[in-house]
Amino acid sequence: MNKLIAADLVYQVRHGLYAHKKYMQQDDITLVAEIIPNGVFCLFTAWLQYGFTTSVSHRYHVALPRNTKVHIPDYPPVTLYYWSEKIFNLGITAIKKNGKVLKFYDPERAVCDAVKFRNKAGEDVMQEVIKAYLGQKKKNIDKLMQYAKILRVEKILVPYLKVML
Repeated sequence: MNKLIAADLVYQVRHGLYAHKKYMQQDDITLVAEIIPNGVFCLFTAWLQYGFTTSVSHRYHVALPRNTKVHIPDYPPVTLYYWSEKIFNLGITAIKKNGKVLKFYDPERAVCDAVKFRNKAGEDVMQEVIKAYLGQKKKNIDKLMQYAKILRVEKILVPYLKVML
């Protein structure tokens, strides 16, 4: 197993459980989308999708509307977030992956979520996400600020933008 890890072919999901990078991770995300069809990939899962972070969470982060009941199996590992309809519906976009259409939050929403959840994700992760977003050619600062206002993170985000722009 150590040779496969060293060759960067597999990663350890948890003690005694390994996944092949080329096959398992691709299949797992579509499996999660099938298990939770009305869910939207958020936080670490979205940041990784857009290349905003080097931090890899071995859990899939999925947002759902409040009062949604869903039963998730032990594998693949999923963390659920329950948000109000207004917050949940903000910035949903569809991305085709492995022949399936998956719902993610768009890059601007993903950045705002990094600011909003900076205490859980880490200040360093938040800064990495903002910096990576600002390094993109396709960025929409107006949309970012609109989302920041709705998500009530504008006062926290603006000083970082001033320093990084």
